[in-house]
Amino acid sequence: HSSSVGLAKAALEAINGFNLFGNQGCSWSVIFVDFDAHNRNRQTLCSLLPRESRSHNTDAALLPCLSYPAFALDDEVLFSQTLDKIVRKLKGKYGFKRFLRDGYRTALEDRTRRYYKPAEIKLFDGIECEFPLFFIFMIIDGVFRGNPAQVKEYQDLLDPLLQHTSEGCPVVPKYYYVPADFVEPEKKNPGSQKRFPSNNGRDGKFFLWGQAVYIIAKLLGKRLRKFYQVLTCQKCRVFGLLVFS
Repeated sequence: HSSSVGLAKAALEAINGFNLFGNQGCSWSVIFVDFDAHNRNRQTLCSLLPRESRSHNTDAALLPCLSYPAFALDDEVLFSQTLDKIVRKLKGKYGFKRFLRDGYRTALEDRTRRYYKPAEIKLFDGIECEFPLFFIFMIIDGVFRGNPAQVKEYQDLLDPLLQHTSEGCPVVPKYYYVPADFVEPEKKNPGSQKRFPSNNGRDGKFFLWGQAVYIIAKLLGKRLRKFYQVLTCQKCRVFGLLVFS
């Protein structure tokens, strides 16, 4: 999968020359990456893109791979081709689909089974859940690439999707889904039915990944220079990419 290879490549770049003991370390505590291994990852990534894999035409997981936090691709043309495909195939009114025919948390998913039966994924065509999280990644991408129009576009799309606690704090829903009663009309006329948010926040449990990335996007949007420098420093990238992977 392109997203997995890209994160591995980015982690190798971030950790190369990193001293595990910081100022207290010496030469034997420095990590050096095999250049040939890194080059193989780069070639593999470029050969796979703009697809996610042989079975997946594209995947929203490529957003954090190509942009923040991994920044795994240096080829601007390939970056644009891949991003364009993600937006064309996966973007919706309530967020991005993870990938086409994704059955996760749809009304037709049998949650008692860990795996889908052969050809079952066709049932999920057109009713995939949409994730506001990926709108936030597009906001952050716009900040890093100096594209205020993109930042505003996705901020305007995100704002109506946010829920709020009784104290007025914004909550990022994990996903928006098509209820069972609306499945058939949605399949006949894609985008015609209202979607409903997951219970995150209302059930006392928060989608922490979404909340964390939302806070990062808000801080970047306020142009806090020191925070921007923290996000791009080597130590932060090493820790972040290892956790993300």
